[in-house]
Amino acid sequence: MTASALSGMAGAGVLRLAWARPARSVPLNTAGWTLIGVAMAAGWRQAGAWGVSVASLWTMAAALALIAVAGWRDPAGQSKGSNRRAGMLPEPGEARHLARRITTFAIVVAGGLATSVAIGLIARWAALLAEAGQADANVLAFFAVPLAWSILAFLLLMTADRKRQLALVIVPLVAAIPAVLGSVS
Repeated sequence: MTASALSGMAGAGVLRLAWARPARSVPLNTAGWTLIGVAMAAGWRQAGAWGVSVASLWTMAAALALIAVAGWRDPAGQSKGSNRRAGMLPEPGEARHLARRITTFAIVVAGGLATSVAIGLIARWAALLAEAGQADANVLAFFAVPLAWSILAFLLLMTADRKRQLALVIVPLVAAIPAVLGSVS
């Protein structure tokens, strides 16, 4: 385990050295990542997943220490932070577009939740059709709902067109009809 830890820490050091240069250094970047890869491979060879975990911890601890030292030594920046906003709030005098914002909230939160529950029901139904046990099918549904909701929330917020947003919500709801009817009987 010592070799994997030392290799990982050396890799973090080489990467810090490479990234501290004013110009990109492909050989140093390659050497740093190779050392980290060797650390993970050595950890795996020595103790499997546990070895990779230990090697990763030593590598991350070394990287944290190096970044902390660099941050401590680096003088505070003189430039002011950006004042740009991503359309979160309207400028003074602009319309607030409350209806549009409330509609987006309703589609993402309520529609996304309903759709993710539908996807969970579809997953449960498919598992039962594949002759999984009730407990396994339920766990799959409980796993699918928050995963689907987070993915849907991202997709819905990144989609600017209302028709596409509604399609992302409605299509899985319609697809869940057999699962709902199948679970009733």
